[in-house]
Amino acid sequence: MSLADVRAALNAELSATPEYYDFKVLHTERDGALWRVTLEPGYVFAEGQRPGNASAQALLDDSLDGASVWWGAPAKGGASVLAVLAEDDQLVLQNASSPPPSTGHLIRLYPTRFLNAVADAWWDTPWAEAALGCLPDLSNPQALAGVAALTGEPFRWLRPAQRAALALTGHSSGFLWGPPGTGKTTTLGVLLAEYLDRHRQARVLLLSTTNQAVDQATLAVDKALHKGRRERLRADVQRLGTRFDVAAYDGREHLIPTQDRDLIARLARAEAARPSARDAPALKAWADRVAALRDELRSASLHVLQRCRLASMTTTRAAFTLKTLRELAPDGAPPFDLLVFDEASQVSLAHALVLMPLGRARLFAGDPQQLSPVLRSDDRTARRWLGRSAFAEMPRGGPAVALLDEQSRMAPPIGELVSQLFYDGALRVAADASASPEWQAARQRTLGDMPADAHVHVHRVKADGGWVAAERGPVRRESAEAIAALLDEALASGQWRSDELIVLTPFRAQRALIRQRLRARGLPEQLRVSTVHRAQGSEAPVVLFDPADGAQPFLHGEAAQRLLNVALSRAQAKLVVFVSPADAASPLLAPLVQRLRLAGDTRPVTPLLDLAREAGFPANALGRRVSAGRHEGEVARISADGRQFWLVNARTGAEQLIDVAFWRQRAQGHAG
Repeated sequence: MSLADVRAALNAELSATPEYYDFKVLHTERDGALWRVTLEPGYVFAEGQRPGNASAQALLDDSLDGASVWWGAPAKGGASVLAVLAEDDQLVLQNASSPPPSTGHLIRLYPTRFLNAVADAWWDTPWAEAALGCLPDLSNPQALAGVAALTGEPFRWLRPAQRAALALTGHSSGFLWGPPGTGKTTTLGVLLAEYLDRHRQARVLLLSTTNQAVDQATLAVDKALHKGRRERLRADVQRLGTRFDVAAYDGREHLIPTQDRDLIARLARAEAARPSARDAPALKAWADRVAALRDELRSASLHVLQRCRLASMTTTRAAFTLKTLRELAPDGAPPFDLLVFDEASQVSLAHALVLMPLGRARLFAGDPQQLSPVLRSDDRTARRWLGRSAFAEMPRGGPAVALLDEQSRMAPPIGELVSQLFYDGALRVAADASASPEWQAARQRTLGDMPADAHVHVHRVKADGGWVAAERGPVRRESAEAIAALLDEALASGQWRSDELIVLTPFRAQRALIRQRLRARGLPEQLRVSTVHRAQGSEAPVVLFDPADGAQPFLHGEAAQRLLNVALSRAQAKLVVFVSPADAASPLLAPLVQRLRLAGDTRPVTPLLDLAREAGFPANALGRRVSAGRHEGEVARISADGRQFWLVNARTGAEQLIDVAFWRQRAQGHAG
């Protein structure tokens, strides 16, 4: 584990990340000062990879907003992407230096390469050596001397695990493990509010992976300061960056680094008036107006770092502004007393380490069982440093780790499913939620054929999904149509609003297809259809999950388990999973389907010990519901030599290998 290893990992990932993508133009038309470029479905060439390779497939997404565009024929030119209309395979370009290419020509997109800023920091040898020196502290955190204990006294409603988490600030590295619905962000807000109050000179840098997550964490701190009657400290918290959700700060403008309240009001009004991407001229004028207002904010925010006590920003911005952050302490000492990573399971180990010298102590908040950092490279060193987060180095237990074990989001059957599949049964419904009639009533509602007291449903579809080149990804039309029909019925019933329903799928191609089917039925555009990766941090009363094609390699392995966890745990009242025969047999979904099947199994349970006494064992156990010690389930199959069999565990849905000789021996010993 050397500096050379980290640099090799970064090089491998940068090499595996195409610098550009070439698309083939189907049609080009002028729209005022803008251009609309429709792309040929199914054609894309990623730099360094052959056309047609699955790994080379680039799907159009709004993450390409702002990308640079270049073309070489018929005349050279360039532009930037103002908007992406994914369902229409269309780019809206602004500031074009010449007319974009026409039918049959290629157009090249250069996405922003955020990893470059992290790589630059690792090539600063003195700083990189300090960063690498922080690695042992993750697995072996040290108790800090002279740190005032946080009691959370004003917050009497804290659950036991939440209150215990306040002690994490007493360690050089602490881990706040917050499974879905356990109030991780609320706990973090209380912890930081208490920390600012008890350590009057301390400075905090609060980071998260997305602008939305930064907003949520910052607002949680401000709410905790307000509820804890620490009004004097609220102005010391500042949200840096310009990509915040202005509407979220209504009534909390003191968190924005400018004294110009009129500027914030103008920005809020401008952002609320965003026109449709299909009205390109209006969108162009809107984008220019918002950019000018945000430029005014940017110039004010740099001075704020010098005076505020808690600054919040994205981890990406922290990497890009690392030089400025380091200069806050001219003597080379850490400029912050506490460095906090929210949603830390999505921050690569290399990214986290290179920022860790900024803080005397560090706190990582997140859930290692949910989404991990995005990685393109297959390189072993890249997986080690960029495919894992700081949670991979977390101690197995001890005072530096706090697990929040009570959730108040999911109805009990949904919560139990998530708990058994992903948390070894440690997650349970919070006592205060169980005791609340309002909480219970909100989760007792009918949906289509699902009665009020049914919370998890497997919707069987006959067709398996598959990769379709024209769609640039895996799609399944039968499930897309079934989803549209169910949403149509739910809205028509008057029992559900559009903002209470969300559709999740792993693949952007299926997301686009589902949106098309919703439009074809005239359903509201406000209905949310999202990829799972974009759903972490959200929740809804109803979640419809469509894996589209469970046979895809993308849906195999540990990362796929995390993705499934995110998808299932967004649901509050109803969870509907669309499953085909191939999905039900996939490593990802088979445990889910089996567990739900066995949950409704009312057959009597026979002790395996009784069956092992019989001459026909293990054949006499095949297909039966049995108990084996603390395990219970169904005997699914027997090995050809009869020496082993597989038990489908009723608690987890997973298969367990059982040794026949062991149970025969136990039966004989027990009989004696």
